[in-house]
Amino acid sequence: MNTQQNKVPQNAEKLKEIPKWTRKYAQNRTLSLYVQIVIIVLISMVIAAPSYLAGAAFIKGNMTVLRVCIVVLFAILVFAFIICVSKFGGVIIRRWLDRLIYDHEGTASMPEPKLTKKKKWLEFVFLAVFIICIIGTIYFGMKGHLSFKYIQPVTALYFVPFRIYAYFLRRSRFGPLVLICPILYTIHAILIIAGVPIYFTGDFCFNGIIWNMFLPAVGYTFLAHVIAHLYSRYALKKLKTAAHLQEDTNEQ
Repeated sequence: MNTQQNKVPQNAEKLKEIPKWTRKYAQNRTLSLYVQIVIIVLISMVIAAPSYLAGAAFIKGNMTVLRVCIVVLFAILVFAFIICVSKFGGVIIRRWLDRLIYDHEGTASMPEPKLTKKKKWLEFVFLAVFIICIIGTIYFGMKGHLSFKYIQPVTALYFVPFRIYAYFLRRSRFGPLVLICPILYTIHAILIIAGVPIYFTGDFCFNGIIWNMFLPAVGYTFLAHVIAHLYSRYALKKLKTAAHLQEDTNEQ
């Protein structure tokens, strides 16, 4: 009799955790973000060619090539804006992928944060500055003004603030595990400055520049999202256990 009475309070406590585990499960469903990450990486790599050509054309005074490159870069930036910014394609793509990947597990989602007009413009400015910084890093690296050793630490100056800002802008939608990426990226930059040779070198620019820029960013982002995904599996297990307890309680 006492055992049965003890189970009731324990079950009641576990039932109270249903909202908590639902939130943690929804915030850490990160598989749908992988596609967007790949798109962003590809966009960033595509930016390299016209940005380099624009710089070379400017130095040589070839205004025709410069204008063409500027138009191409503008088109790429517009496409990146549509894909990345939540108001446009970002939310649409992510919701579609969420339904495709997670529908068999049931419905669970966090509301998108309501952004003020000021925050929307600030988001646009952050994204524009971020992409311009990428273009600048590639250009100065290809011109030899930025050594391979310091490319990743330089990118950390804008990559880390951008990722932290993006998290706090939508922290109701994503869990804090995504911050593992900027934390590891910062540690990586500090180790390089301290003299640890964890960077790529080589005469071919894509070995020295592209790999030093994108491999740490993609690698740490991937790792953070894998950890978040695994945590979502744990949260789902807890949620299912609590749901079964609720069903048993209702039957009684």
